[in-house]
Order: sequence, then structure tokens, then C-alpha cells
Amino acid sequence: MSDFIKIEGRLEALEIHNEMMGTMGSGRDSQIMSSALLAGATESLSLSAQTLFVASQSRLHVQCIVAKIDDKICVGQFHRALLEENEQVVCAARPVEGNLYELYAILSPKSGLLHMPVGMGASKKTYTASAMKGARLIFLGTAIGMILLFIFMIDFDKEIFIIWFGVLFLFYFVIIFIMKGVIRSLLHLSEKSEQVFEVLGFKNPEEVFLLPSRLLSEKHSLLLESVFEYRNIIQDDPYPKDYFDKKN
Repeated sequence: MSDFIKIEGRLEALEIHNEMMGTMGSGRDSQIMSSALLAGATESLSLSAQTLFVASQSRLHVQCIVAKIDDKICVGQFHRALLEENEQVVCAARPVEGNLYELYAILSPKSGLLHMPVGMGASKKTYTASAMKGARLIFLGTAIGMILLFIFMIDFDKEIFIIWFGVLFLFYFVIIFIMKGVIRSLLHLSEKSEQVFEVLGFKNPEEVFLLPSRLLSEKHSLLLESVFEYRNIIQDDPYPKDYFDKKN
């Protein structure tokens, strides 16, 4: 059973506050790192460079929003909040207590942007598959580098070759072991993401992988974490640009 409900309406009394999210030394650093690696595994490793740089810093700049939506008090934290007062949105939120709700997704049919908390945006199935693909790409790159080093910088020797082959063999299993640990530790984010996709009415939520559609913000000169141009991935969009016009 999903922990989330869908809320639709206008963003009223919208407040956006700048905050700092701790990265290194907390659970959030692994979320950001993992998100970057997953995007790199399916697109290009250059796409994750910005995120890896951000994750290497001691703090991550994020924005917290507080707003009233359909007479409900909603709060959420996102990498950047590209939202406007009175903008009509569709949200997935978790009831906290009374009339207070925690936002896990804000979808704007007008802008075509989907905001989710940092580290979210992939279902369990696609997250696991992409993480393993990323691990294998890391191993492949390392293996090619070591082979080239062996060929061009070291005199050929059968004994050395066997040693290097053994090192590569061991390195592969170490990488896979580490990545499986990361997958287990972050699987709750994918479980929540999948629930959000289901609440929003996306078809086949277990197959949704939004990371390649992350927004490159010209305003902030930053590749935003978990802020998606979701229509680049979701072809059968349940929320076209005129969604609220037709509904009204």
C-alpha cells in the first residue's frame, strides 16, 4: 500500500528558502554519488561530472518550499525549486500529521518539470540494473587502462601478466560487491520513487528511469539533481500542458 496521496491545485502562499544539505559524512553523499553514476551509466559519464563535483563538497545548496495546495500545508526540499506563485501543480505527498504534508513530487504541466527530493527518480528495477551497468563500466575503463599500461610501459612477462590478470579479476568482484552494498543502502529511495510514479499515474512505474532527463539549468549553470524534464522519458504523459484547462 502506498504511503503517498495525490494533491492537485495552485501553489498559494509559496515560500522558497535556501538551505544547506550536508553531503560528506552523511547519508546524502552516497545518494548524490549514486544518482550521478546511474545517469552516467545510461548516458555519458560527462553528464555526472557536475553532480560528482557537488557531492565532493562539504555542503550541498538546496531549497526548501512551504506552500498551501488545495488547502493543505505542504513542505518539501529539492535541489532547486523552479516554481511560481499560483502555478497549478500535481503532487505526491506523505501525510505527516493533521493538515501537514511532506512533498515527494511536484509536477507542473505548464513547465513540464517534475521536482523530486535529491536521490530519487528511478524505480527499483531500473535503479539496480543501471547501478550494475555503471559498476561494469568503471571496471571496463580500469581494465583497459591497465592493459594499455601493461602493453606500453612494462616489458612482457608471463608471470607479471598472470598477476595483473588476477588483480583485475579480484577488482571486478570488489566493484560488484561495493555496488551491491550501495544498491541495498539506497533501495528505499527507489521504492519511494516507484510509489510516487504509481500515484502520479505513470504507466509501468516499475520501468521508469528519469535520471537521463535531469534539467540543465541555464539560470543556475547547474545540472539539477532530481529536477526532471519528465516528458523526455514519459511518452504517454497523463498531464499535458493543458491538463488543468481541460479539467476545469
